[in-house]
Amino acid sequence: MTPATQAELSARCQRQQPRSHERALPCTPGRTPPPARTQADLDALARTAQALHTTRRVDVVALQEVDGPEAARQVFRQGWKLDCFERRAHPQKVGFAIREGVPYRCNSELSDLDVDGSSRAGADLTLYPGTAREVRLLNVHLKSGCFRGDLDRSFSPCRGLQRQAPVVEAWIDQRVREGVAFAILGDFNRHLDQDERRSAGPDESAPLNLLPAWSDDQPRGAVLHRATAGQPYLPCDADDRHSRYIDDILLSDSLKARQDNRRATLRLTRLPYEPQDHGRQLSDHCPLIWSAE
Repeated sequence: MTPATQAELSARCQRQQPRSHERALPCTPGRTPPPARTQADLDALARTAQALHTTRRVDVVALQEVDGPEAARQVFRQGWKLDCFERRAHPQKVGFAIREGVPYRCNSELSDLDVDGSSRAGADLTLYPGTAREVRLLNVHLKSGCFRGDLDRSFSPCRGLQRQAPVVEAWIDQRVREGVAFAILGDFNRHLDQDERRSAGPDESAPLNLLPAWSDDQPRGAVLHRATAGQPYLPCDADDRHSRYIDDILLSDSLKARQDNRRATLRLTRLPYEPQDHGRQLSDHCPLIWSAE
């Protein structure tokens, strides 16, 4: 958020988590409030964004938990366009930073992902429209709290994630029928490496696990390739205590085949924070990068 937004919303925060239509912040007793960042914190994040632009030559970044383009501009300063953000009033949104000069088109947000009036929609973007390089991208930030195990448990986060699964599957199936290369990327709040080894179950409308439900070859070609497959977990900094990814990039079979046909070298990397910025209020996520060279 911008400092002005942080000050305004913190002054009138509410005790429960705001719903999607509410322009508010939570101040639930006993829970850590949203972080307030100094200019030095933002400058450190901006150095990471600049490295994505100049060193890694990234075309597009999928952003989560950002309060729209104005807030993102504090970090993505030079050389980026900030667009295709979802429209919810809640300050926690998904959207994109696109390298200036890269052709793109914003598609309608995937509003059905907000299954309960309190969840994030999906941001939908087409890069290089009308060219041989065209690719459709869906940026998601799915329900948190159900990182592993079957989704049919009587546990609210799991049930919410189970309701979101068919929405993403319908988006996948439509892209396959259209013959469009695509990728789904963002924060899945799920250990997909464990998920893919389990069953989707018999009910498509209420699957037991995400990845086997989405990558089921129904319709033919609905097959996804996980960018982190077989890759060790790379920490963001010295304080990162995670051991598995919840961020990921899922490539359609057609997109991977296109890259294979180009004999491109496919590479997953991560951009950790600089040691000099240890102790600053940065983010609990850092960039996960998929490139074809």
